[in-house]
Amino acid sequence: MKKSVYEQTTEVYNKLGKKYLDDSKKVIPIKRLSFSKLFIKGSHILDLGCGGGRDAKFFTEKGLKVTGIDSSSVLIKLARKEAPIATFKCIDLLKMNFPKNSFDGIWAEAVLLHLKRKDVSKALKKLHNILRKHGYIYVRVKQGKGEAYVKEKLSGWQGRFYTYFSKREIETLLKKEGFKIVYSKLLPDEHKRPDVSWIAVLARK
Repeated sequence: MKKSVYEQTTEVYNKLGKKYLDDSKKVIPIKRLSFSKLFIKGSHILDLGCGGGRDAKFFTEKGLKVTGIDSSSVLIKLARKEAPIATFKCIDLLKMNFPKNSFDGIWAEAVLLHLKRKDVSKALKKLHNILRKHGYIYVRVKQGKGEAYVKEKLSGWQGRFYTYFSKREIETLLKKEGFKIVYSKLLPDEHKRPDVSWIAVLARK
């Protein structure tokens, strides 16, 4: 059976392993601190596509309870070492089955962009269901058009699948699933790649 684009990209992350964690630790997501300040200590955050645990570690240090999920078994093992206080599960985000109203916040940093466009709405529907009333979700995706496999230095020149979005499109997808937009901004690339620009959206249930 042919592997999905998400499964193929997961294999790339499995191969990159610690190198990807080390490379990603060199940059700090621009909105991470402000997102953490939205919650009181003890609030439960879902780190969606948690990778090697870089952001989960930060959130636990801020007194938040964190559950991280990722489809890469290799990165999940690294995350457990990086952020031992957090809980990690190796799960395909389209197959996650957390109970309704499980989380106060969802941190979806550069993860939904690895899905086929048709699957993004399915993911957002699940995320709306597991987010508590008035909870926040932060989504960051790449700005652009279409879909593509991209080979670059950060991925060891292996192809990762990306779906690109316009600012209006990602806002519309969130609104369609019941989220209210708090802000939507264009952000520069922390890795300083000249051909990469980001869309960051904070929304509330």
